[in-house]
Amino acid sequence: MTRIMSCALAVALALVAGNASAQLVLNVSASALAQKTYTGLNVASTGTYSLNEKIIYSIITNAVANASVASGGAITPTNLPANGYIAFDPNDPDGGPEAGVGFFYVTNKSGVYWPLSGLDGNGNYYSYIELDSQNTFYDLFGFELGFVNSFTNGAPFEGVSSYNISQGGSGNGTETDHSTALLYIHDDPYSYDDADDPSIYDDNYLDQGAFFDAVGYNNNAIEIRGIITATLHIQSGNEASSSFSLTGTGNLIYAKAAFPYGGMIQSAKATLAK
Repeated sequence: MTRIMSCALAVALALVAGNASAQLVLNVSASALAQKTYTGLNVASTGTYSLNEKIIYSIITNAVANASVASGGAITPTNLPANGYIAFDPNDPDGGPEAGVGFFYVTNKSGVYWPLSGLDGNGNYYSYIELDSQNTFYDLFGFELGFVNSFTNGAPFEGVSSYNISQGGSGNGTETDHSTALLYIHDDPYSYDDADDPSIYDDNYLDQGAFFDAVGYNNNAIEIRGIITATLHIQSGNEASSSFSLTGTGNLIYAKAAFPYGGMIQSAKATLAK
């Protein structure tokens, strides 16, 4: 609990104005429980913490500002804008290993664009936020988000769908998908793919060696596992728009808690919408 963890982003990219506009904006509301006091064998207490997108954005901006530490110099630190926010592209891949489509990025009303996953300057994969889920077996359109493997028995996600799409040429309607899912937000960019390795939040895939002894652990990690509801609007036989809502519980590492490790998310709701 006394370890000083590194905050890093694993790609040397500059802020580029006008490169992207927000597609779906991330909003999070969560109640967490963590250790408050521990004074010996007979007395201990817990405390509650409220988490929201402002806290999450602060975690991300601090990590990006200290980018070079965890990357061993492969990342150029960047100061993200104070008026920025986190958005999600549900339709495009980020080039990561075994990852499906969908990635998060920082933007603002001026069009700043800073991806929160991809490849670093050494060609290694990084990710600060991942949304992992799939629903592709029964439905017409569906999705495979983040780290999924729909061709493997025992894949970590299952789901059901309902839809009513008109026939005879118009092809309009709505599809609603319900699936198990995981939203994982953290500040060590090499601790990714929580879907397949739930203990990854406490270690990572790319330890930089003894000199960088703080590398390999999250200073902050928010893990929400639960049910995601996707609403897909279909026009002329194509997906015209989508939105997502995830409710669940999970694990927490929170640097501002008196005892950062061992916390838990008691309840949480995350939405991705226009």
